[in-house]
Amino acid sequence: MSSIKDVAKLAGVSISTVSRVINQNAPVEEETRKKVQDAIRKLHYKPNLLARGLRQQSGRPGEVVTTAYAVYEKYRQSAQAEAPYPGSPGKGKKLGFTSVFGTQPFCIEVEQNVIKQAKLAGFDEHSLIILDNQYDAAIGLENADFMLAKKPDIFIEHQADVKVNNILAAKFTEARIPLIAVDVPAPGAPFVGVNNWQVATLGGKYMAQLIKTKWGGWEAVDLVVLLQNLVGGEMTMLRSEGFAVALTEEFGDRVESRIVRTDGGMGESDQAKTAMDEVLTAYPDAQRIAVTSLNEETMAGVIVSLQSAGRWNAVDLIVITLGVDDLGKLQIRKGLSDAGVAFFPEKYGEYLIPAACAILEGVPVPSHMYVENAIITKDNIDQFYPLK
Repeated sequence: MSSIKDVAKLAGVSISTVSRVINQNAPVEEETRKKVQDAIRKLHYKPNLLARGLRQQSGRPGEVVTTAYAVYEKYRQSAQAEAPYPGSPGKGKKLGFTSVFGTQPFCIEVEQNVIKQAKLAGFDEHSLIILDNQYDAAIGLENADFMLAKKPDIFIEHQADVKVNNILAAKFTEARIPLIAVDVPAPGAPFVGVNNWQVATLGGKYMAQLIKTKWGGWEAVDLVVLLQNLVGGEMTMLRSEGFAVALTEEFGDRVESRIVRTDGGMGESDQAKTAMDEVLTAYPDAQRIAVTSLNEETMAGVIVSLQSAGRWNAVDLIVITLGVDDLGKLQIRKGLSDAGVAFFPEKYGEYLIPAACAILEGVPVPSHMYVENAIITKDNIDQFYPLK
């Protein structure tokens, strides 16, 4: 079995650089990141993130067990119970929050839960500063300057562009305003969001299972399409690369010859449709296609692309989505996707607000607070999201 040392040696980098790529906790140059990921694929290396990078967490994602974070744990208990936080730690404090894209289903659920939990923590509704980054780096920077002018006691940033987060981290550090990063890391800031490697390998293993049960094995596969988000940096790249590693572990090195990687954009359907259009044009004879993408919004673009090309019913598809927001639930129920790896956006505030309250009290929080995940299919969706 390959080790992290083997990966570092093959990639020609240090072990710490490999760790940064895997754990997504610091910027790494694009060329270096690609070398590390190539080495991971060639060696079939599977990082044990829970054992190494997440010592502060237990085997269940999102559950912190070390007493070093007792205050955070206390507020998490109240958050999960949807009960008022003891002592109203947010009372008299000002909280800033920006959404990636305020009209996207996933982001709506995150924002609603942040507001709900903030009120439980004692933040006054009028002390909440809520802005929308609109999937636009320039708007994100403008929002950051506006937020700085408002001088919140703490700022929660949900931003899709890793470069913007690096700029913001420097600005808020200089202003001495604590920052929490959501889904895309920011240097020096606690992180709340998805363990991208974990969800990708979870989804990849399920894709491999479907390839065997639906198609009989790898020999029947014509194409695996990974729609990636390049501007999100190494973190969101892992969200798709984990699929490649999981498939390689199951079927061997031959997998790589049938994988197509393409930039599916920051998370909007139009960008993903254009990317999938180009793939379908390049591979007109592909009949059995497995696909995954950044989120359900991008998958909607993939579906439209296949339908517009007249290939939705003409090809045999395996579709695995990521996120399972309201759009994702609809895709699963309508049979437009085979499964989704749920991120439970409606629970993000249960991590973010307890962390914010603990930071405001000057006590430590985990460096990475990863949300829970689960594979959701048409067969089990009502167990997680029963129809009302």
